[in-house]
Amino acid sequence: MSNSAKNILLVQLFSNGDCLFATAVARQIKTDFPGCTLTWAIAASSKNIIDGNPFVDHVRVVDSVPKNDVKAFRKFKKQLDREKEEGKWDELFITHNMDDNLALYDGTIRGMILRAYPKPVTVPIQPVLVLNETEKASVAKFAEKNKLAGFKNIILWEYAPQSGQTVLKMDFVMKLAERITALPSTCVILSSANKFTSTEKILDASTLSIRENAELTHYCSLLIGCSSGITWLSTSSAARQLPMVQLLDANAYFLNAPSVDFKRYNISTNELIEITSINADTVYGCIETILQKDFASAKLQYNQVLPIQFNTTRKIVYNLLCYLQFAAIGRHFRITRGIYGNHPLFLKNFFLTILLFPFKLLRNFFTKRKWLMR
Repeated sequence: MSNSAKNILLVQLFSNGDCLFATAVARQIKTDFPGCTLTWAIAASSKNIIDGNPFVDHVRVVDSVPKNDVKAFRKFKKQLDREKEEGKWDELFITHNMDDNLALYDGTIRGMILRAYPKPVTVPIQPVLVLNETEKASVAKFAEKNKLAGFKNIILWEYAPQSGQTVLKMDFVMKLAERITALPSTCVILSSANKFTSTEKILDASTLSIRENAELTHYCSLLIGCSSGITWLSTSSAARQLPMVQLLDANAYFLNAPSVDFKRYNISTNELIEITSINADTVYGCIETILQKDFASAKLQYNQVLPIQFNTTRKIVYNLLCYLQFAAIGRHFRITRGIYGNHPLFLKNFFLTILLFPFKLLRNFFTKRKWLMR
């Protein structure tokens, strides 16, 4: 069958940031199979991220797979295999980071998704996002209403991330925003789905869609992020990539530090600061130095290098063992070893997880049983 007649399904269900990474795969598929028809299977909550994407012909909304439900995802994969056998799909590419795709984690979520595609990725990896004129007008209206043109420093803050990279309490965010906006000609835009009452200098951006935050970057001068959707949205084709201060938990389940991702894909880190010891004085001092001196000075003083840790390997290997996916475990070992070599921490976490697996499995079983008997 010619490429022009091929029906191809790409599966990337969640989340906004991950789907943005996967837009490079959609672009690559269109390069590898010119003239094909590409359908993207995606959860309803992330569907709007690929609206208007020129590399996607059709969208299949999937509501049968709750987030992080491995059993439901495995059932869905079997359904897709049957559809492929019946001739509905000529090619099936699953980049979604669940089940055996966990093995592909290499310290970055982008790398995990790109590795799931079996061919080389030669197209630009910048996330593709196409905004319509209505969305741009909505942001322009927001900027005019809040008089953004009257501020010199406009800080966009991704303060309620869904990625698990950081957890910030609203009280901490508001008090810190008040300190920051006491600096001359400075306002803070708090972006999330959570609503609050705006003040003159602390603005609620919950009225804007996740996509519209890409347009909002063109009105801003700095991003405070947590390596979640808005951070990666700001690197998309529709956005202006801002200097950024990232607040990160070094022990997050799937740590996706921009510093690691940027270096892996030859993206400059000159305007990136990462802070792992998150406290009000440190974050405020960093922002104050950026605004009143320069970014380079703040980076020298406040950037914290993330320690190399392999906590994620423990969780990945345990989850793969639960489904007896030994080939995937071997693949994760080869990928990680290929990047980090025989790092003592990696070898310790990898083999200790295998050794302790039966005991942890029993503990989790009895813990769950005790919880159900309450």
